Formats: sequence, C-alpha cells, structure tokens
Amino acid sequence: MTNDRVLTVVEDLERTLVEFIHKHRITHAEYRAATDLIVAEVQAGEASLLFDVFLEAAATDMDNEGREGSIEAIEGPFYLPGAPWLDGSPCVLPQRPDESGLPMVFHGQVTSDTGEPLAGAELDLWHADANGQYSQIHPGIPDWNLRGRLRSDDEGRFEVLTIAPPPYEIPKNGPTGTVLDALGRHFFRPAHLHVKLRHPSLGERTSQLYFPGGEYLDSDVANAVRDELVLETALVEDQARIERQGLTGPFVDARYDFAFAATAASTSV
Repeated sequence: MTNDRVLTVVEDLERTLVEFIHKHRITHAEYRAATDLIVAEVQAGEASLLFDVFLEAAATDMDNEGREGSIEAIEGPFYLPGAPWLDGSPCVLPQRPDESGLPMVFHGQVTSDTGEPLAGAELDLWHADANGQYSQIHPGIPDWNLRGRLRSDDEGRFEVLTIAPPPYEIPKNGPTGTVLDALGRHFFRPAHLHVKLRHPSLGERTSQLYFPGGEYLDSDVANAVRDELVLETALVEDQARIERQGLTGPFVDARYDFAFAATAASTSV
C-alpha cells in the first residue's frame, strides 16, 4: 500500500539528487565512492555519525518550529536507557573515587510551558568525563559512570552534583573523519550535558546544554548549538557555599530551567 508521505519525500529527494548530479557533473566513480563511504560508515561502527554531523541539527530545528516551551536538541550517539536512579540532596551522578574534573552543581526548575511547577518530572542525565569519554562506550570506564536519573521535587526543582565536562573530538579515523578532513574542518564538539526530560502527560524531550563562552561554541562540528540551549554558569569560590555542597574547593554552578510543553505529534515516514 502506497505511503503518501514516503512517496512525496523520496521522489522529491530523488529529483533533488538527480539535479545535483547534473549540476556538479558527478561522475560514476564519484557516485560509487560516495556509496562506498556510506557502507564503510556502518562497517566501521559509526552507524549514522556521518549523517548526524551534517543533518541531524537541521532536522531537529524542523521539530522545534512552533514548539512551545524549551526547544529540543540532538541526542548524539551515546545515550543508554536504564541509568540508575539517584537519591540524596543533592543527587550525585555515579563517579569513580578519583574522578577527574572540576566539580559542578547542575540545577534548575521544570515547569509547564505556562509556568506551573512540574513535580516528578524525570531527568535522564549523561555526559562525558574529563577526558571526553563516555561510560559503556569507551573502554576502562565503570558502567553508568556519569549517568543517572532523578526526579524534580514538589516545586519542580532539581539539583545534581557532577563534574564539568570538556569539549571532545568525535571519531576521526573512520569515514566521517575522511569527509571532514577533506573539507578542512575540525572534529570538536563543545562541552555539553545531555538530558532527556520525561513526564507522564507531556511525553519526552531531548536536550543538549552548552556552556557560555566555551571553546567550539561557535564552530561545533555538528552545528547543534542554539542560544536557547546555553546554560547560566558561574564559578563559585565562596567558602561557605563550597562547604554547603560538601566540597573542598571551587565548583561550577550551572543552571537551566525547562519549560516542558506537551510533545507535538510528529509525521512518520
């Protein structure tokens, strides 16, 4: 049975690519090199990395058109479901005893798009360690390190103690790296936090939050930074505040408030 959405999108893509081939006089050897690169992408274990670098942010922008509340962001390839639930006040992301990095308190409030506090909203948080690596993705890191889930309190507020992540390079020795190298582009993503926000009546929202003034903020290899996704941050050196957090030295205070609107129905192909 014909799917009208598939018919419209695929036939338009076909016309666009045929016009592209004629416009740039793409040879058969160049066409075959492109298809071989896509196959090599999967064989190298990069999955959709090539497409994600060039296209995912644009597709996410389309979903954000007309969206109420906080915008959505790209997910990236390193999400894992089933992270442990966190307890305590503040909650602490699972860490190694000697976890490197500057301590950071990430906090904020979850409200509806009209400003009412949302109690019990789930925040599924994950990010890279001080070496730019992720647990269960890179070797030698304990399972669930710097991954965890927590819920907002009765006022919609949340707080979690972790470390400030750094910028990092995406994989550069595979097909995606070959393309970026040919274009003369760097391989870096700016420092960021990943958050999936969930609520029983509002659905799920994926966010990726960035640090103001951070390196590569204006030249993200994935072109995914948006002004609405930048955290409010400050370096805290006041000893009283440091002690209240149970810390021994300066920490980063990072705040982001989520305005959670119901997930709009999406068009499926």
